[in-house]
Amino acid sequence: MLLLCAVAATAACARRDDGARFAVREAAVSGGVLSAQLDWRPNEALLDGLDHGIPLVFEITLRAQAPGRFGWRTDLASQRWRRELRYFPLTRQYQLRDPDRAHDAAETRSYPLRAYLIAALSDLRLPLDAAMAAAAAQRYVLRIDLERNALPGALRLPALIDADWRLSTGNHAWQARAGAG
Repeated sequence: MLLLCAVAATAACARRDDGARFAVREAAVSGGVLSAQLDWRPNEALLDGLDHGIPLVFEITLRAQAPGRFGWRTDLASQRWRRELRYFPLTRQYQLRDPDRAHDAAETRSYPLRAYLIAALSDLRLPLDAAMAAAAAQRYVLRIDLERNALPGALRLPALIDADWRLSTGNHAWQARAGAG
């Protein structure tokens, strides 16, 4: 019986490997801008949800760190952005926007194809606020997560259980270049 359970668990794990990927390939802070290139191959569940009008909201967090006491690192500054991906079936347009500044048309970009939208999210260029740009950081840590709480109510419970909706790059850290920021 125990062997049967182990085989079933292994088969379930094997089914989870559908080629989906979400990771930071490269990131840099320079000239008051965060530049990040992501490797994102969304799975069918996310693409199907997007194509059926479910907005996908991503939280992007950058922390500037310096050495602290006892080998720990201290956060000097942090900044947070949000980006929302949407599809509008009447106009057949995909949209990338900042949901916190939805009233600002300059913060919204439209794309005729889903592939262009994914490419836009995969090549981020985000302005740094004054505190982040002025931080004398030794290293930076970038993390991008799908906000499951921003999903429609009917999807929140399945998103807690289904790995297709647990999308995170994890922490991506790199050493600051001298003179960057």
